[in-house]
Amino acid sequence: MKIFFLSLILSTLVQAKGFVPGSFSANFEESIVSMATGKEKKSFGKIDYKFPGHIRFEIISPTPSIFVSNPNKSWYYVPPFIEGEQGQVTIQKSSKLPLTKFLDSIRNGLEDSKLFTHKYAGKDLVLTFVKTVQKDLTLKEVTFHATKEAKSVQKMSEFEKMTLIYADGRKVNLKFLELKEETVFPAKHFEFTPPAKTKIIKG
Repeated sequence: MKIFFLSLILSTLVQAKGFVPGSFSANFEESIVSMATGKEKKSFGKIDYKFPGHIRFEIISPTPSIFVSNPNKSWYYVPPFIEGEQGQVTIQKSSKLPLTKFLDSIRNGLEDSKLFTHKYAGKDLVLTFVKTVQKDLTLKEVTFHATKEAKSVQKMSEFEKMTLIYADGRKVNLKFLELKEETVFPAKHFEFTPPAKTKIIKG
């Protein structure tokens, strides 16, 4: 579950003024490189975001799951493996999640962040998290990859992909396949109603 949270956090990381729209919807491809075999495992899904702190993150294949969060509450739902059996949802206050705290802190951009340092390296923008954040998120570094000089990037959609490096050395690549800005979502899009026969866990 944590890897989904982190991918979601980083999808809205570069919150310089005007860089990220007030809302967006994007399809994505996530690939994880196995530390043991070196093989790559891919998953596909969709991210919906609205500032402040409204997120819907769905893994569509190969293993479905949904994470939904608003400023008050969050839900992480895993459907049953066999139709008709019991799924599971974890519900907790979003104010306690590192995710919510992180998103709110980066609204004004990169320069004054107390959570990470940043540097430009050609077509890459590299963010290195401070030790306390590394512990909370188990994430060490993120690199945003552009097709031109990273310093000249004006919008999030201009980054081609990003690479997440975890404290244990794992690497995850996240690539946007499509991104639509200033999306208007239904009123209860950032809420989740568990289906029948769902086991509920209060976090």
